[in-house]
Amino acid sequence: MIRRARSIVWGVLLIVTSALAQRSPFNGMHVLPADSSGRYRIIIGGHFHGESTNRSGYPASTLLANLDTINALGAHLFLSTGDLYMDARKDSARYAKALFSKLKVPFLNAPGNHDLLGPDSRDPLEFDLPFNPGRESDTIFYDRVLLLNTELEGGSITGDQLGRLGTLSDGIGMRNLFVVAHRPVWAEDDPQYNGLFKDNTRSEFGTNYQKEVYPILERIARHAQVYWISGSLGGQAPSSIFFQQHAPNITYIQCAIRDEPRDALLIADVYPDSIGWSALSLTGQQLLAPQAYDAAWWRGRVGKKEPFNWRLLPYLAKQIVLHKAFWWGAAFALLLVMLLRRLWRR
Repeated sequence: MIRRARSIVWGVLLIVTSALAQRSPFNGMHVLPADSSGRYRIIIGGHFHGESTNRSGYPASTLLANLDTINALGAHLFLSTGDLYMDARKDSARYAKALFSKLKVPFLNAPGNHDLLGPDSRDPLEFDLPFNPGRESDTIFYDRVLLLNTELEGGSITGDQLGRLGTLSDGIGMRNLFVVAHRPVWAEDDPQYNGLFKDNTRSEFGTNYQKEVYPILERIARHAQVYWISGSLGGQAPSSIFFQQHAPNITYIQCAIRDEPRDALLIADVYPDSIGWSALSLTGQQLLAPQAYDAAWWRGRVGKKEPFNWRLLPYLAKQIVLHKAFWWGAAFALLLVMLLRRLWRR
């Protein structure tokens, strides 16, 4: 009888949760709760406009080429770590046609510096994914997803955003907290990570992360796993994934693409008692387990360029010769030589 009553309550909770689930502002799909076993899947990635030279107004080609694969993953949620657009105001219609209309998973974005004029909420976005542990327990466990906007105060987490984190310090029943925010504010004042993410968006005068935010995370980590997921990675990054357990129950993650051969998405398969992490290459490369891309792996590769591909030399030479800047330069050099010869003859 008790089990039947518990099942009824759980079923009602699922119905209510489904009805009130967070709705994607991009493709209109609702975030559904975990399945009956307590499992759900999250896809994570960011910087979907690709390289900073992309002026097409469309998402990165590596992302668009894998939409069928992404849809086939059966994910419950797709979390973007920011810089969704190159220019949110100009590109949103193209994204709606090429990406959002074809994406079969609810999509949410933590605003980056390129997204401030797009359909992103400037307020923090917070929702729960409850699940039944399937054991003899009267407690309904849940995971919380919190999308923050690190562009509001130059990277500092203040006001309502800091308040929402603070309310989680004593959350009974919370197993996992996924914080998604574009800037890796946890890296700026920490010598372990400060030199790893060159060319990423940074604050000019520092942030309040170490002084005010991290102590809250430590309190949350006493009863839940904390995953802080960011997505500001410069074009010279050696991988699309960074994964480092920083402290007990606190893990720092970065995931972002650049329309490069290294492009990959992160996948989290969440179970009532564990999380399985994996990676999806968008270019067919062989990838390590996400946990292998830690600070030590990055330190051994940051600043090291890929070997020059000599087979590209004819193509690169052709690109240079056919560019108008080359001929303007050649014309200027010829004019300069003629002037110098004339002055010399005098």
